[in-house]
Amino acid sequence: MKNKPKELPQITVKFANMVFVLGILFSILLIVYAMYKIYNPPEPVSPAFYIFSALCGGVFATLFGLGLTRLNNNLKVNLSILFFTTGITVYGFETYLEFFREEKLPREIIAKQMGVSYDTRTKMEVLDDLRDSGVEAFPNVFPYKLIVSNGLTSNKGRIFPLGTISNKTIVYCNESGLRSIYESDEHGFNNSKGLYKENKVDIVLIGDSFTEGACVQPANSISAVLRQLDFNTISVGKGGNGSLLELAALKEYAEPLKPKIVLWSYFVNDWSDLSREMKSSILRRYLNEDDYSQNLISRQEEIDDVLINYVQSEWERVKKLKKRMVRKKMIDLLELTELRRMINLTSTSIPTPIFRDILQKSKQMVSEWDGKMYLVYMPTLERYLTGKEDTNRDFVMQTATELDIPIIDIQREVFDPHPDPLSLFPLKISRHHNAEGYKLIAEAVGKRLEADGYVPIKSKK
Repeated sequence: MKNKPKELPQITVKFANMVFVLGILFSILLIVYAMYKIYNPPEPVSPAFYIFSALCGGVFATLFGLGLTRLNNNLKVNLSILFFTTGITVYGFETYLEFFREEKLPREIIAKQMGVSYDTRTKMEVLDDLRDSGVEAFPNVFPYKLIVSNGLTSNKGRIFPLGTISNKTIVYCNESGLRSIYESDEHGFNNSKGLYKENKVDIVLIGDSFTEGACVQPANSISAVLRQLDFNTISVGKGGNGSLLELAALKEYAEPLKPKIVLWSYFVNDWSDLSREMKSSILRRYLNEDDYSQNLISRQEEIDDVLINYVQSEWERVKKLKKRMVRKKMIDLLELTELRRMINLTSTSIPTPIFRDILQKSKQMVSEWDGKMYLVYMPTLERYLTGKEDTNRDFVMQTATELDIPIIDIQREVFDPHPDPLSLFPLKISRHHNAEGYKLIAEAVGKRLEADGYVPIKSKK
């Protein structure tokens, strides 16, 4: 007489059923999340990744459902143990990557190894020290931070500032060991004062943090070096700017000055920046309405008032920053962000036709005052660390070519031929350029303008 199979304990069967039910719920959540991302992407990304995720969720939900109802208890228990241990292993490894792994040495340690002195003070500590010494210092203000609130409220209505507080000491970033601190000009940008004179400006720089002169001293920014080369140059770039904020800056600050040259800087993250900017009804008006302007160049006192109030309120929120960072890390953990990045299973940014529309409108605006617009292609650190190329490079180049916008390709002309391109990035690990990198960029721009026959205004006198 054959022995009957030993009956499994009820608690084991319940555990197996619970694992399968959780598998179904997790799969359904994956489908819902993927569908949400397809219709509400955080940036202009290819929907293929999320469509694939939704299909996987549907397959897994079906398999878990069939397993829950069709499998015998022995097989169900064995599979549940496999699924449970796999899940624990995967999320355990993601937890390690997210919270405990030192992906790279802190900058101050690398600086010490390279014999470079490093100021370890935080931005808030630098601000406190400056204020204690009698300097009226403020943290840098970035326009993209105002997108969620669609600008700020002043005593004259809604306003969307594009610079920081004017005529103040501005504390910026530290990537090389020495924190960038500059005196903002009369309109809240990183320039010398007294440059805003109609028909007296050679160059206006439009762009993001690279154009602003991130993480170097003010004398080492691209605009400062171009001024040293006798070009009357103004930068209205701000960290985090995308194409729509850059169009706004062009309208508000370049158009009144009518510069002879506009240098429009492109960087790889412009797509995600643009997607974020399109959520602002004020910023969209710059694209959709031909004559729209906030007349910011004549409203600096009003801008300063709202920005000072904004900075003071933001200081209070800094205390809660750690809680927000922990919450973000928990979301990243659930999404297996670090693990997916490690195996290159992430969404890919895709071009948007709006970029072309913005470039076309910008070129038309510049042409109306007989100026000339160039697109300046800025290289990424990743290209020289990993060899990874900007997937949208060809699209950007083709778009500018089709619009008959001349291109100054800094990647090909400056960084690729350099014997050690990583040496042009702070400590060879930071995304912005160091003083030498910015200097070479400015010199390349100057040579190109000279080759194109442009003579600086100063040289004509």
